[in-house]
Amino acid sequence: MDRSKFKKNTFMQYLLQIAKYIFPFITIPYLTRVLGPDVYAIRAYVLAAMTIMQVFLDFGFTAYGSKLIAEAKDNIDLVRTATSSIMYSKFVLCLLGSIVLFPVCLFIPILSSNIIYVYIAYIGTCFTALLPDFIFQGQENMSIITNRYVLSQIVSIILIILLIRSDADILLVPIIEAIATLVALIWSWHNAIFQHNIMFIRVHLSFILKSLKEAFIFFLSSASTVLFSSLTTLMIGIYIDDSAQISYWSIAITVISAIQSLYSPIANSLYPHMVIRKDKLLAKRILYIGTFTSILLTFFVVLFSQQIMSIIGGEAFQSGSNILTLLAPMLVFSFPSILLGYPILAACNKAKYMTLTSILASIFHIMGLFILCALDIFTITNVAILRCLTELLFMIFRFIFSFTILYGH
Repeated sequence: MDRSKFKKNTFMQYLLQIAKYIFPFITIPYLTRVLGPDVYAIRAYVLAAMTIMQVFLDFGFTAYGSKLIAEAKDNIDLVRTATSSIMYSKFVLCLLGSIVLFPVCLFIPILSSNIIYVYIAYIGTCFTALLPDFIFQGQENMSIITNRYVLSQIVSIILIILLIRSDADILLVPIIEAIATLVALIWSWHNAIFQHNIMFIRVHLSFILKSLKEAFIFFLSSASTVLFSSLTTLMIGIYIDDSAQISYWSIAITVISAIQSLYSPIANSLYPHMVIRKDKLLAKRILYIGTFTSILLTFFVVLFSQQIMSIIGGEAFQSGSNILTLLAPMLVFSFPSILLGYPILAACNKAKYMTLTSILASIFHIMGLFILCALDIFTITNVAILRCLTELLFMIFRFIFSFTILYGH
């Protein structure tokens, strides 16, 4: 079985992840020191809100579109039809999102008091949603994603260091990030049009509605998963008054997310490979090796939590190392959850079960958050413990539904 594209794409995706480590380790320490914990909390909180908006704007189209493109293979007419349908839908979603965002901001103090920041950040989020990554993933050509990320982040870093000098420059942060994403958007579509021969065509409304309907199952899964992290951060902003605690949580969850992003190259490359080839043997090998590696990473984070928080946020963030320690078990549970999701369940036409596991875990997590509020024990420590329990349950659910795929005859 041909695994050359999988190996090449995994390599390119790891180069991307290395870049995603290097650039934030320049920007985050710089911004936390220049802006300070209180002002940086605004950026952290808005990022959490934009993560939720990003899921809405994507609407599951990255995963759904990747599957369509992979199955279409060399049928350029089908590729153009799928691409046009998805992008027309995304334009409408971006417009709807801008309308929905305003009343949401009114109910959350930290957003309502920084409404201009929020909408500038939303523009950048729309640019991200319009990236044609599903084309590159479906055609197993990940190099363009890596190259454009490096270029856009170089632009971002240069502008941040040149222009951000104090907390008074806070509004320049989302402007710079939006400009960097716009660079990525222009480069990506230039490649899609001139290298992949993609063009927009007229698509019947019935096909667009069909795409929305079929992508909805992927959207439910993504939306449910985002609730694990972003909704938690939003509720922390509502129920925790100490802005420093919000910053500690943000940095700790950023570290966890950064390590979890090591899993993404494998999952992103395996997904189209499994759609086309159904290579269960490779999937099982990756599952075993990756889970063992994630256990080692967890021990590393626990042992060096203080040093990690200090490196990323500075000495002022060292006292938040206990939060990072409590969140560390997520690393063990999340690798199987990610691998058993799109690359296994969705690729083997079991997307409804993938979505069901996300919804069940989300219900557990949301109920847990409200129970903490009702009992007046909504603390960062208890939220971190709940977050780990949710990830454990998520992993168990997905393993149950994936068992027959991986080990059945």
